[in-house]
Parts: sequence; C-alpha cells; structure tokens
Amino acid sequence: MRVFVLSCAIALILSVSSALATLTNAQRLARGLPVLPPKFGRALPGYARTPTAAGSNPSTSPVPPKTYTGRILVKSYDGGAYGHLYNWASGINGVNFGSSSEDLYVSFTVSRSGKGLIDIQAINPAFTGPSYIGTTSNGTLAKGSSTAVSFGNVIRTPVHSPPVPVGQYNADESAIWTFDPTTYELKAHYVNLNGHKAKTTIAYKIYDNSIFFVGDIGAYNAAQDDPDYLVSPITFYLDLTG
Repeated sequence: MRVFVLSCAIALILSVSSALATLTNAQRLARGLPVLPPKFGRALPGYARTPTAAGSNPSTSPVPPKTYTGRILVKSYDGGAYGHLYNWASGINGVNFGSSSEDLYVSFTVSRSGKGLIDIQAINPAFTGPSYIGTTSNGTLAKGSSTAVSFGNVIRTPVHSPPVPVGQYNADESAIWTFDPTTYELKAHYVNLNGHKAKTTIAYKIYDNSIFFVGDIGAYNAAQDDPDYLVSPITFYLDLTG
C-alpha cells in the first residue's frame, strides 16, 4: 500500500513539474512563480554567439586576390580585332601587325571584390625603363576639348593620383585601369591635374599606328586639318591565349 501511495506521489510531482516547465514566463508570473532565464538558441543583440549558434551559420571563406596574365587585344569600335599591343624597343604603343613574338605580355592583380583601379605591368618588355602601362602626359581631358594624353610605359603611381612628373617631359599615371572579369575588357580612367576623374576614350590613329587617350573623340577629330590624322575609338581586352 505504501509503495502504491509513494508511486502516485512521485507521478503527481513529475506531472506538475512537467506542466510548470511548459508554462510561459507570462503564465508563471500570473501564478506567482519566478520567471525562467532566457534560452539562447540564437544570437540576440548584445549577446555573444554560443558555439552551437555560431557553428550553425559558418562564415564564407574570403576570396583571395586573383592575378591575370596575358596579352592585350586591341579591338575596333565595332568589335573587330586589330591585333595585340606591340612590344616596341622604344616603349609601348601601337598594334603589332608582325610576329606574335613581338606581342606585349602583361600581368595584373584584381582585388577580392573585383572592383577598383589596378596597375598593369609588362612582363616581357623589349624596352628599358619603367614597366607599367598608362598615361605619360598631363593634359586635361574634357567634353568639347580636343586635348589628347599620351600612352606608354610609366612608373607605378598611387590610385586616384593626378599625373606624377617624371623627368623633364613626362607625367605618369599607372593605376588608371579597371578590369571586367566577365568580358575581360580593360577600361581607362584618367585623372586630370585637378584630381577629377575624366571620361576617357582610348583612341587609335591608323595613319601612324599610334594609341593615346582623349576626352572627346568628336572634338579631337574636328580639330584635325588632315583626314589622315583622324582617330577612331578602340577597346582593350585581356587575351589569355598564346
């Protein structure tokens, strides 16, 4: 008999305890019971994540910067290919219409975000001097202006820097390029002397196989007296072949 009564008492206590455990804090307060401490099944503002919660939402591993190496393919405004940049003994300029052994090879590194300005470095230069490619003069590019800025091998300069004087005649910018990892297009973004980024078009003069930069290709052509000096817009693409 005593065993039966004891069993009933234990069952009753367990039942009451189970019922109390399922009560909300509001129900416990209504019955004069103390509230239960919060359960951190997830990270709340002001609380550190528990090992269980942090482990259930692992962070993505950072993507390291990526380095590309190849040749620069020069294309016309309508997408036709002229050829690759020419690796001149006197510097960088023009399209190579000869042997592929005279193509310029370059290398550059793109940040993890894939955004931002980059430097492009020649890795097989046939010339002496600095091995980056960019602008070599300090003209001001603007809409309505016929001014042009030269293209060639340059020293490495800071991002967003206006032209840096080099020697008696040159003023260099190297970090003017952006790269699209989807299309592989390289675009130029020249910075004027006042520190403002200019709309920059890469121009090609077939007459003397020269490449340079303008802010307004229409204004540049309108200022030319000789039709041989007219230029057309071109685009640069990284070519990983060869």
